[in-house]
Amino acid sequence: MAADPTEPFTEEELESIPEGLSGAVTGVTFTPGDNTITVTGLPLDQVGSTFPEAVFAANANLNVPGYTAYAYQDDNLDRMFVMLIAEDTASGVQAGAVADGGQFAEFFGGGFYRQIGDYTPETGLVSYGGTYAGVSNVDANGNELLAPPAGAGPSITPEQPAQIVGDIFINADFGQNVINGGIENIEYFNLSAAGIAATGTGLPDLLLVSAPITETGQFQGLVQNPALATVGGYGGTFGGTEASGVGGTMILDGDWDPNRDNEFQYGVFVLTQCGEPGDAPICASVN
Repeated sequence: MAADPTEPFTEEELESIPEGLSGAVTGVTFTPGDNTITVTGLPLDQVGSTFPEAVFAANANLNVPGYTAYAYQDDNLDRMFVMLIAEDTASGVQAGAVADGGQFAEFFGGGFYRQIGDYTPETGLVSYGGTYAGVSNVDANGNELLAPPAGAGPSITPEQPAQIVGDIFINADFGQNVINGGIENIEYFNLSAAGIAATGTGLPDLLLVSAPITETGQFQGLVQNPALATVGGYGGTFGGTEASGVGGTMILDGDWDPNRDNEFQYGVFVLTQCGEPGDAPICASVN
């Protein structure tokens, strides 16, 4: 599924992402290092356009370690969208996640991933580690929102989506073509002060249930909490020579945060294989 990173996602690339993971996203044009990224498909993001695309601008204030943040809000009473995206340059894997913080009791978002370079599978058991990042419909501190007009109440004002970070570790067996993993040390990145005071920031671990890997390096599986209840799904792709990198996205639509109701999250991970240059510190303890 090699692609030109400067070109929009092809129809074939988008069709390879399960609808439950891609959400409302139907197109992405992204070149690493650019100050903008074009996203199509998200509803209620841009006024005065007959084509549902919006140009997000880089916002360093929202960066998560390892991921570049882009944001878009058409005006101070329109939804604020935040995207987190990364590329593993050695393997040519890109992945991202986007969501707004909610308005009128709804929110919209999606995730995406692609192979840019050539892919050849590994031959045995390998590991990947690094940072996981997410965008949720839980209220952030609002520091990056456009100021609402005077007199606008909470029933009509938009919210900034709270971001989430954690440590992710994945094992893949290319002899039997199976992937599994987990995420721990999960916490909100910029939760509202009221939310911190009420519930704290820590969140339960997440388990990536074992799933098959296809010949082209794709995978799709379920996400469970420590009680083994299904709280969402994940999917992604390996890339590079001997699967030197992996990237993917997640949707969490179950009770992943026991302190809140009706919480959703789109997440992203882009990881380097342990043993490759730039791998995560946790890789020092694996073969």
